[in-house]
Amino acid sequence: MKNFFKAIIAFLIAFTFVAIPIKATSKVPKEVKAACEKWGEEYGICPELLESIAYEESRYTADAKSKDGSCLGLMQIHKASHKQRIKNLEIKDLYDIDDNVQVATDYLAELFEEYEEVSTVLMIYHGEKDAVRKGEQGKISRYAKRVLKRSESLERAHNK
Repeated sequence: MKNFFKAIIAFLIAFTFVAIPIKATSKVPKEVKAACEKWGEEYGICPELLESIAYEESRYTADAKSKDGSCLGLMQIHKASHKQRIKNLEIKDLYDIDDNVQVATDYLAELFEEYEEVSTVLMIYHGEKDAVRKGEQGKISRYAKRVLKRSESLERAHNK
């Protein structure tokens, strides 16, 4: 629960710097929404943040694959980087929405534990160069801004 509140506070701080107009729809696919709610609750991460990442990474496409084939599924999990995590979580199929969201949420929880600030976490998740330094300088990437703005919109759409 402590991480959840840290994430919310960090989100609110980061949101004050966000100025990209994004219209988020509440039409998140049912299976995506269910997985994000399930794992968000389990790990103390806002489900709308997870939904927003899923949209940004794959437009909610469960069988998405990066151009080079290294990132898979809804949340674009880099299989090689998360090999041990996948094994520890006993994940069988990264194209399965529930499995994919679990791996992503587990990784995000680890990042929140270490970095706390949501925009920094998002930039690291996205694999951005110098993400920690940028975060320390108060810089927020376009990716992080889009995710945060969509997350805020989704929260409104979900009456939160």
